[in-house]
Amino acid sequence: MEIKLKKVHTAKDLIISAIVLAAGIGLYFVHVGLGVTIALCGLLLLLFYKAGYKREGEDLVLRKAALDVSHSCRDSLKGFLDGKDVEPKIDKTALGGIVRLEAYFNAKAAIAYIQLFDFSNYTYEPATEIVELRGPRAEKLICKL
Repeated sequence: MEIKLKKVHTAKDLIISAIVLAAGIGLYFVHVGLGVTIALCGLLLLLFYKAGYKREGEDLVLRKAALDVSHSCRDSLKGFLDGKDVEPKIDKTALGGIVRLEAYFNAKAAIAYIQLFDFSNYTYEPATEIVELRGPRAEKLICKL
């Protein structure tokens, strides 16, 4: 079954949009052009600024983290995502090829959706499908992000 994630508003997104919109309305009474511009920016933020993610069919808001890690970490990460009992290694400073790790996670609920990409031919090509991790396995990877 394919895991599909969609972008959603978080409470922080809505608060920021509301503050910018309120500032625009307040500035309207001081300077009309500036107030309208700021209020329009607030409306655009309300429509387009979505920092959270949700899996289709679930109501849990996830955060996204994307890391470029050293190619030497690829085997341990791929083995961990395949279900083997290995310690995932994340080293961002080592030299060599690059592997991209994209993680959608919620630390409180101990759930993570992880995908690994290889950098080849100037593009990132998926090395794994999106893998769902729950409980201690998710916590083990989340704490390293």
